[in-house]
Amino acid sequence: MNTLLRLTWISLFSLALCLSAAPVTAKTYSVDGMIGQVNGRAIYTNAVLDEQLRETLTRWGKELPRETFRQRAAERIAIKLNSMVTDALVYGEAKRDLSDSERQGLTVAQSRFREQLLREHGQGSPALAEANLIEKTGLNLSQTIEQWRQAAVVSRYMRQKLMPKVNVTRKDVKRYYQEHYDQFNAPQQRTVRVIQTESQDDAQYLKSLLDTGTPFAEAAKDERNLFRKDRGGLMGAMAGDQLFADPQINQATLSLEPGQCAGPINVDGKIWFVCVEKLEQPKGQSLMDVQVRIQETLREQQLREHSERYRQRLFEVGSYNSIEKMTLTLLEIATDRYASTGR
Repeated sequence: MNTLLRLTWISLFSLALCLSAAPVTAKTYSVDGMIGQVNGRAIYTNAVLDEQLRETLTRWGKELPRETFRQRAAERIAIKLNSMVTDALVYGEAKRDLSDSERQGLTVAQSRFREQLLREHGQGSPALAEANLIEKTGLNLSQTIEQWRQAAVVSRYMRQKLMPKVNVTRKDVKRYYQEHYDQFNAPQQRTVRVIQTESQDDAQYLKSLLDTGTPFAEAAKDERNLFRKDRGGLMGAMAGDQLFADPQINQATLSLEPGQCAGPINVDGKIWFVCVEKLEQPKGQSLMDVQVRIQETLREQQLREHSERYRQRLFEVGSYNSIEKMTLTLLEIATDRYASTGR
Protein backbone atom coordinates (compact mmCIF):
# COMPACT_ATOMS: atom_id res chain seq x y z
CA MET A 1 0.00 0.00 0.00
CA ASN A 2 1.53 3.35 -0.99
CA THR A 3 2.23 6.03 1.59
CA LEU A 4 -0.60 8.37 0.65
CA LEU A 5 -3.19 5.61 0.74
CA ARG A 6 -1.76 4.37 4.02
CA LEU A 7 -2.09 7.86 5.51
CA THR A 8 -5.64 8.08 4.21
CA TRP A 9 -6.71 4.84 5.84
CA ILE A 10 -4.85 5.63 9.05
CA SER A 11 -6.87 8.86 9.12
CA LEU A 12 -10.10 6.95 8.55
CA PHE A 13 -9.24 4.41 11.22
CA SER A 14 -8.48 7.17 13.72
CA LEU A 15 -11.74 8.86 12.83
CA ALA A 16 -13.64 5.63 13.36
CA LEU A 17 -12.23 5.41 16.87
CA CYS A 18 -13.15 9.02 17.56
CA LEU A 19 -16.66 8.56 16.21
CA SER A 20 -17.26 5.44 18.26
CA ALA A 21 -15.88 6.97 21.45
CA ALA A 22 -17.32 10.47 21.39
CA PRO A 23 -21.02 11.23 21.86
CA VAL A 24 -22.75 13.44 19.36
CA THR A 25 -23.30 16.88 20.86
CA ALA A 26 -25.17 19.86 19.54
CA LYS A 27 -22.76 22.59 18.46
CA THR A 28 -22.78 25.60 16.22
CA TYR A 29 -20.09 25.89 13.54
CA SER A 30 -19.29 28.47 10.91
CA VAL A 31 -20.30 27.08 7.54
CA ASP A 32 -17.97 29.26 5.47
CA GLY A 33 -14.94 29.82 7.68
CA MET A 34 -11.38 28.56 7.74
CA ILE A 35 -10.97 25.08 9.19
CA GLY A 36 -7.22 24.63 8.75
CA GLN A 37 -4.05 25.60 6.94
CA VAL A 38 -1.50 24.06 4.59
CA ASN A 39 1.90 25.78 4.50
CA GLY A 40 0.19 28.89 5.86
CA ARG A 41 -2.61 28.81 3.29
CA ALA A 42 -6.19 28.60 4.52
CA ILE A 43 -8.56 25.72 3.84
CA TYR A 44 -12.16 26.91 3.86
CA THR A 45 -15.23 24.90 4.76
CA ASN A 46 -16.99 25.52 1.46
CA ALA A 47 -13.92 24.50 -0.53
CA VAL A 48 -14.20 21.03 1.01
CA LEU A 49 -17.98 20.83 1.13
CA ASP A 50 -18.28 21.80 -2.52
CA GLU A 51 -21.38 21.47 -4.67
CA GLN A 52 -20.80 17.84 -5.59
CA LEU A 53 -20.14 16.76 -2.01
CA ARG A 54 -23.09 18.80 -0.72
CA GLU A 55 -25.39 16.99 -3.15
CA THR A 56 -24.09 13.64 -1.92
CA LEU A 57 -24.47 14.62 1.74
CA THR A 58 -27.98 15.93 1.11
CA ARG A 59 -28.98 12.60 -0.46
CA TRP A 60 -27.38 10.57 2.34
CA GLY A 61 -29.08 12.76 4.94
CA LYS A 62 -32.47 11.82 3.51
CA GLU A 63 -31.72 8.12 2.99
CA LEU A 64 -29.47 7.05 5.88
CA PRO A 65 -29.75 6.78 9.65
CA ARG A 66 -27.77 9.48 11.44
CA GLU A 67 -24.86 7.28 12.56
CA THR A 68 -24.51 5.66 9.14
CA PHE A 69 -24.52 9.14 7.63
CA ARG A 70 -21.69 10.18 9.97
CA GLN A 71 -19.56 7.17 9.08
CA ARG A 72 -19.89 7.64 5.35
CA ALA A 73 -19.52 11.41 5.54
CA ALA A 74 -16.34 11.07 7.63
CA GLU A 75 -14.78 8.78 5.02
CA ARG A 76 -15.69 11.03 2.10
CA ILE A 77 -14.53 14.21 3.85
CA ALA A 78 -11.21 12.65 4.92
CA ILE A 79 -10.48 11.52 1.35
CA LYS A 80 -11.35 14.98 0.01
CA LEU A 81 -9.11 16.66 2.58
CA ASN A 82 -6.20 14.33 1.80
CA SER A 83 -6.51 15.34 -1.86
CA MET A 84 -6.76 19.04 -1.06
CA VAL A 85 -3.80 18.98 1.31
CA THR A 86 -1.54 17.29 -1.23
CA ASP A 87 -2.69 19.68 -3.96
CA ALA A 88 -1.94 22.65 -1.71
CA LEU A 89 1.50 21.26 -0.89
CA VAL A 90 2.26 20.90 -4.59
CA TYR A 91 1.00 24.43 -5.20
CA GLY A 92 3.39 25.87 -2.63
CA GLU A 93 6.38 24.32 -4.38
CA ALA A 94 5.02 25.01 -7.86
CA LYS A 95 4.49 28.71 -7.10
CA ARG A 96 8.08 29.12 -5.95
CA ASP A 97 9.26 27.60 -9.23
CA LEU A 98 7.59 30.24 -11.44
CA SER A 99 9.84 32.59 -13.39
CA ASP A 100 9.13 36.33 -13.54
CA SER A 101 7.80 36.05 -17.09
CA GLU A 102 5.55 33.16 -16.10
CA ARG A 103 4.19 35.16 -13.17
CA GLN A 104 3.36 38.01 -15.53
CA GLY A 105 1.68 35.64 -17.99
CA LEU A 106 -0.31 34.06 -15.19
CA THR A 107 -1.48 37.48 -13.99
CA VAL A 108 -2.75 38.30 -17.50
CA ALA A 109 -4.52 34.92 -17.78
CA GLN A 110 -6.03 35.39 -14.33
CA SER A 111 -7.45 38.78 -15.33
CA ARG A 112 -9.04 37.19 -18.37
CA PHE A 113 -10.52 34.44 -16.24
CA ARG A 114 -12.00 37.04 -13.87
CA GLU A 115 -13.60 38.84 -16.81
CA GLN A 116 -15.03 35.54 -18.01
CA LEU A 117 -16.56 34.88 -14.58
CA LEU A 118 -18.10 38.36 -14.51
CA ARG A 119 -19.66 37.83 -17.96
CA GLU A 120 -20.95 34.31 -17.31
CA HIS A 121 -22.17 34.76 -13.73
CA GLY A 122 -22.77 38.46 -13.24
CA GLN A 123 -23.47 40.11 -16.61
CA GLY A 124 -20.42 42.26 -15.87
CA SER A 125 -21.33 42.97 -12.24
CA PRO A 126 -18.83 41.75 -9.60
CA ALA A 127 -21.50 41.79 -6.88
CA LEU A 128 -23.95 39.71 -8.93
CA ALA A 129 -21.18 37.32 -10.03
CA GLU A 130 -20.12 36.83 -6.42
CA ALA A 131 -23.68 36.12 -5.27
CA ASN A 132 -24.29 33.63 -8.08
CA LEU A 133 -20.97 31.87 -7.53
CA ILE A 134 -21.61 31.49 -3.80
CA GLU A 135 -25.07 30.09 -4.49
CA LYS A 136 -23.78 27.65 -7.12
CA THR A 137 -20.37 26.58 -5.77
CA GLY A 138 -20.12 27.87 -2.20
CA LEU A 139 -17.02 29.92 -3.15
CA ASN A 140 -16.92 33.68 -3.56
CA LEU A 141 -15.32 35.44 -6.53
CA SER A 142 -11.82 35.72 -5.09
CA GLN A 143 -11.86 32.10 -3.86
CA THR A 144 -12.97 30.90 -7.31
CA ILE A 145 -10.15 32.83 -8.99
CA GLU A 146 -7.63 31.54 -6.47
CA GLN A 147 -8.79 27.97 -7.08
CA TRP A 148 -8.29 28.48 -10.83
CA ARG A 149 -4.84 30.03 -10.27
CA GLN A 150 -3.76 27.12 -8.08
CA ALA A 151 -4.89 24.55 -10.67
CA ALA A 152 -3.05 26.39 -13.47
CA VAL A 153 0.19 26.67 -11.51
CA VAL A 154 0.11 23.04 -10.38
CA SER A 155 -0.66 21.80 -13.90
CA ARG A 156 2.26 23.75 -15.37
CA TYR A 157 4.65 22.55 -12.66
CA MET A 158 3.70 18.90 -12.94
CA ARG A 159 4.09 18.97 -16.72
CA GLN A 160 7.49 20.62 -16.61
CA LYS A 161 8.92 18.62 -13.70
CA LEU A 162 7.45 15.20 -14.29
CA MET A 163 6.99 14.82 -18.05
CA PRO A 164 10.78 14.71 -18.69
CA LYS A 165 10.91 11.65 -16.42
CA VAL A 166 8.39 9.78 -18.58
CA ASN A 167 10.12 7.40 -20.98
CA VAL A 168 8.13 4.85 -23.00
CA THR A 169 10.30 2.57 -25.12
CA ARG A 170 9.43 0.45 -28.14
CA LYS A 171 9.98 -2.59 -25.95
CA ASP A 172 7.40 -1.29 -23.44
CA VAL A 173 4.84 -0.83 -26.22
CA LYS A 174 5.41 -4.31 -27.64
CA ARG A 175 5.15 -5.92 -24.19
CA TYR A 176 1.87 -4.11 -23.48
CA TYR A 177 0.45 -5.24 -26.82
CA GLN A 178 1.37 -8.86 -26.15
CA GLU A 179 -0.02 -8.77 -22.60
CA HIS A 180 -3.29 -7.24 -23.84
CA TYR A 181 -3.53 -9.11 -27.13
CA ASP A 182 -7.21 -10.00 -26.73
CA GLN A 183 -8.04 -6.35 -26.18
CA PHE A 184 -6.88 -5.56 -29.72
CA ASN A 185 -7.77 -8.87 -31.39
CA ALA A 186 -11.23 -10.18 -30.57
CA PRO A 187 -11.65 -13.99 -30.66
CA GLN A 188 -13.64 -15.83 -33.30
CA GLN A 189 -17.40 -15.72 -32.96
CA ARG A 190 -19.62 -18.68 -33.80
CA THR A 191 -23.35 -18.58 -34.35
CA VAL A 192 -24.44 -21.93 -32.88
CA ARG A 193 -27.71 -23.86 -32.92
CA VAL A 194 -28.49 -26.80 -30.62
CA ILE A 195 -30.89 -29.70 -30.58
CA GLN A 196 -31.32 -31.56 -27.31
CA THR A 197 -33.48 -34.52 -26.34
CA GLU A 198 -33.62 -37.20 -23.65
CA SER A 199 -35.14 -39.98 -25.81
CA GLN A 200 -33.17 -42.28 -28.10
CA ASP A 201 -36.19 -42.58 -30.37
CA ASP A 202 -36.54 -38.81 -30.60
CA ALA A 203 -32.81 -38.47 -31.24
CA GLN A 204 -33.00 -41.03 -34.05
CA TYR A 205 -35.94 -39.22 -35.63
CA LEU A 206 -34.17 -35.83 -35.44
CA LYS A 207 -31.01 -37.35 -36.89
CA SER A 208 -33.01 -38.72 -39.80
CA LEU A 209 -34.32 -35.23 -40.53
CA LEU A 210 -30.80 -33.88 -40.65
CA ASP A 211 -29.51 -36.80 -42.71
CA THR A 212 -32.20 -36.25 -45.36
CA GLY A 213 -31.24 -32.59 -45.79
CA THR A 214 -33.61 -30.76 -43.46
CA PRO A 215 -31.92 -27.50 -42.44
CA PHE A 216 -30.75 -27.63 -38.83
CA ALA A 217 -32.81 -24.57 -37.90
CA GLU A 218 -35.97 -26.26 -39.22
CA ALA A 219 -35.23 -29.58 -37.51
CA ALA A 220 -34.62 -27.70 -34.25
CA LYS A 221 -38.21 -26.40 -34.38
CA ASP A 222 -39.57 -29.93 -34.11
CA GLU A 223 -41.51 -30.59 -30.91
CA ARG A 224 -39.04 -33.36 -29.99
CA ASN A 225 -36.31 -30.76 -29.46
CA LEU A 226 -36.17 -29.66 -25.81
CA PHE A 227 -33.89 -26.65 -26.35
CA ARG A 228 -35.33 -23.35 -27.61
CA LYS A 229 -37.40 -24.93 -30.36
CA ASP A 230 -39.28 -21.64 -30.73
CA ARG A 231 -35.97 -20.10 -31.88
CA GLY A 232 -34.78 -23.04 -33.92
CA GLY A 233 -32.28 -24.00 -31.22
CA LEU A 234 -30.40 -20.73 -31.61
CA MET A 235 -27.66 -20.10 -29.06
CA GLY A 236 -26.55 -16.89 -30.75
CA ALA A 237 -23.01 -15.59 -31.27
CA MET A 238 -20.48 -17.27 -28.97
CA ALA A 239 -16.93 -15.96 -28.66
CA GLY A 240 -13.72 -17.68 -27.65
CA ASP A 241 -12.87 -21.33 -27.05
CA GLN A 242 -15.08 -22.06 -24.02
CA LEU A 243 -18.50 -22.42 -25.60
CA PHE A 244 -19.97 -25.24 -23.50
CA ALA A 245 -19.21 -26.50 -20.01
CA ASP A 246 -19.01 -30.10 -21.20
CA PRO A 247 -15.64 -30.68 -22.90
CA GLN A 248 -17.01 -33.26 -25.36
CA ILE A 249 -19.67 -30.91 -26.71
CA ASN A 250 -17.27 -27.97 -26.61
CA GLN A 251 -14.58 -29.77 -28.60
CA ALA A 252 -17.08 -31.05 -31.13
CA THR A 253 -18.37 -27.52 -31.73
CA LEU A 254 -14.88 -26.05 -32.08
CA SER A 255 -14.02 -28.62 -34.75
CA LEU A 256 -16.93 -27.61 -37.01
CA GLU A 257 -16.69 -25.37 -40.04
CA PRO A 258 -19.60 -23.09 -40.97
CA GLY A 259 -22.56 -25.18 -42.07
CA GLN A 260 -21.29 -28.36 -40.41
CA CYS A 261 -23.11 -30.21 -37.64
CA ALA A 262 -22.20 -32.84 -35.05
CA GLY A 263 -24.27 -35.37 -33.14
CA PRO A 264 -25.72 -37.28 -31.56
CA ILE A 265 -23.52 -36.69 -28.50
CA ASN A 266 -24.57 -38.42 -25.29
CA VAL A 267 -23.87 -36.44 -22.11
CA ASP A 268 -25.45 -37.13 -18.70
CA GLY A 269 -28.63 -38.68 -20.06
CA LYS A 270 -29.15 -36.01 -22.72
CA ILE A 271 -28.53 -36.34 -26.44
CA TRP A 272 -27.11 -33.32 -28.22
CA PHE A 273 -26.77 -32.11 -31.79
CA VAL A 274 -24.82 -28.94 -32.51
CA CYS A 275 -24.40 -26.90 -35.65
CA VAL A 276 -22.13 -23.93 -36.45
CA GLU A 277 -24.20 -21.69 -38.65
CA LYS A 278 -21.66 -18.91 -39.02
CA LEU A 279 -18.01 -18.37 -38.08
CA GLU A 280 -16.64 -14.84 -37.98
CA GLN A 281 -13.24 -13.45 -37.17
CA PRO A 282 -13.53 -9.78 -36.17
CA LYS A 283 -10.86 -7.63 -37.74
CA GLY A 284 -7.90 -7.33 -35.40
CA GLN A 285 -5.55 -4.43 -34.80
CA SER A 286 -1.86 -4.87 -35.42
CA LEU A 287 0.83 -3.41 -33.22
CA MET A 288 1.37 -0.71 -35.82
CA ASP A 289 -2.35 0.16 -35.72
CA VAL A 290 -2.39 0.78 -31.97
CA GLN A 291 1.17 1.73 -31.03
CA VAL A 292 0.36 5.45 -30.66
CA ARG A 293 -2.60 4.69 -28.40
CA ILE A 294 -0.47 2.31 -26.30
CA GLN A 295 2.29 4.91 -26.01
CA GLU A 296 -0.22 7.44 -24.67
CA THR A 297 -1.60 4.89 -22.20
CA LEU A 298 1.87 4.05 -20.90
CA ARG A 299 2.85 7.72 -20.68
CA GLU A 300 -0.23 8.42 -18.59
CA GLN A 301 0.56 5.45 -16.34
CA GLN A 302 4.15 6.59 -15.80
CA LEU A 303 3.05 10.17 -15.20
CA ARG A 304 0.58 9.02 -12.53
CA GLU A 305 3.28 6.94 -10.86
CA HIS A 306 5.80 9.82 -10.83
CA SER A 307 3.08 12.19 -9.62
CA GLU A 308 2.06 9.84 -6.81
CA ARG A 309 5.65 9.43 -5.57
CA TYR A 310 6.17 13.19 -5.69
CA ARG A 311 2.97 13.88 -3.78
CA GLN A 312 3.88 11.27 -1.18
CA ARG A 313 7.15 13.06 -0.48
CA LEU A 314 5.44 16.42 -0.07
CA PHE A 315 2.76 14.88 2.14
CA GLU A 316 5.41 13.47 4.47
CA VAL A 317 7.44 16.68 4.86
CA GLY A 318 4.77 19.36 4.45
CA SER A 319 3.23 21.57 7.13
CA TYR A 320 -0.52 21.27 7.61
CA ASN A 321 -3.15 20.96 10.30
CA SER A 322 -4.26 17.52 11.43
CA ILE A 323 -6.51 15.99 8.80
CA GLU A 324 -8.32 14.03 11.52
CA LYS A 325 -9.19 17.23 13.42
CA MET A 326 -10.25 19.09 10.28
CA THR A 327 -12.39 16.13 9.26
CA LEU A 328 -14.11 15.98 12.65
CA THR A 329 -14.87 19.72 12.47
CA LEU A 330 -16.33 19.37 8.99
CA LEU A 331 -18.22 16.25 10.02
CA GLU A 332 -20.05 18.19 12.73
CA ILE A 333 -20.95 20.88 10.21
CA ALA A 334 -22.16 18.28 7.71
CA THR A 335 -24.13 16.40 10.38
CA ASP A 336 -25.78 19.56 11.61
CA ARG A 337 -26.75 20.67 8.11
CA TYR A 338 -27.62 17.43 6.31
CA ALA A 339 -28.15 14.45 8.64
CA SER A 340 -31.60 13.24 9.66
CA THR A 341 -32.49 13.89 13.30
CA GLY A 342 -35.30 11.33 13.43
CA ARG A 343 -33.40 8.06 13.01
